[in-house]
Amino acid sequence: MTQSFNIITLIFLLGATQGIFLALLLFNKSGNKSANRFLAWLLLSYSAFIAEATISRTGIGLQVPHLLGLAAGAIYLVGPFHYLYARSLISPDFSFGHKHLLHFLPFAVFYLSLLFPFYLRSGAGKIAYFQNIEVHGPTPLLIFFSWAILVQGIVYLSVTLYVLKKHRRRIKDAFSSVDKINLNWLRNITFMSLALWGLGLVIEVLQVFDIAPLFDLSVPVTTAILIYAMGYLGLRQPEIFSGSSGIKELKYERSGLSPEKAKILHDQLIQVMKSKKPFIESDLKLGQLAQLLKTSPNHLSQVVNENCRQNFFDFVNRYRIEEAKRLIAETSSQNLTLLSIAYDVGFNSKSAFNTAFKKHADITPSQYRSQVTS
Repeated sequence: MTQSFNIITLIFLLGATQGIFLALLLFNKSGNKSANRFLAWLLLSYSAFIAEATISRTGIGLQVPHLLGLAAGAIYLVGPFHYLYARSLISPDFSFGHKHLLHFLPFAVFYLSLLFPFYLRSGAGKIAYFQNIEVHGPTPLLIFFSWAILVQGIVYLSVTLYVLKKHRRRIKDAFSSVDKINLNWLRNITFMSLALWGLGLVIEVLQVFDIAPLFDLSVPVTTAILIYAMGYLGLRQPEIFSGSSGIKELKYERSGLSPEKAKILHDQLIQVMKSKKPFIESDLKLGQLAQLLKTSPNHLSQVVNENCRQNFFDFVNRYRIEEAKRLIAETSSQNLTLLSIAYDVGFNSKSAFNTAFKKHADITPSQYRSQVTS
């Protein structure tokens, strides 16, 4: 154990402190309290990991030996809390039950396994335990746990990415605008976390070959940065579902709708889209359009998927793009900006408009305007 306090130690302490501060804000944040609490516990887990790194790298552990290893198992909480946070964000009716306690079994096994070898020792015994590791290297039990946490973290973060990918696919069956609910920020944070675990894996492999990596401090330093990004973005995250727009509306199940009735509903749908133009509502949802057609969301979803061969998101945006093309081509609309037209036809951002236009028209909005006005 080294006994120094430098800029790296300061970064560790600031990272741990900001994690605790952001967690306290999240515990008191209104809205999806379940998701906020999972994120708060996730930040506290990361903070505990950084605090443990600080204690083990400075003389604090020598002065207060019972702090040594106290938070070493907190890293086993990161993967489960990351996964549960994602689940609670995409499922408004998600509730933590007894079965979810299994996620924390590795955390409990870690402390129980080291109870007699380390945690029940005296202060002097704990210092001697760490000093023995410095001289002779980690014990087989510690080596096992070092690899176990890497496997656990990579598995949980990979599953989280799969859940988020499935979520992005499902919301397109019920929402016409997904910018605010696609959770791309959480996907990016998850990729960052996965890269952090990958870095830990590289360090562990190098240590197997007795190579001391020069960047082993980068893990807790990067964790400190990750804490701030995750906490800040989590605090800004709006409620992605409200009212009747939740997960139930996302479930597409094959119904008993006959081909004949499906054809009638499809014709009615096309007529409504052309005459009433419901797509100009930027937050148009499957349930709202189903109400307008006096049918069920399941039946409408089936018609859009099977008869139109599109998901709801692409179906609505295709009509928005056709309307945008009409407005761009009209002489009276030449003074309108493309952004103004985008808002008029139901898009709520320039990026969403450009992406959809390129997808459905195989050309950018500005290129299309140049073509029709030349």
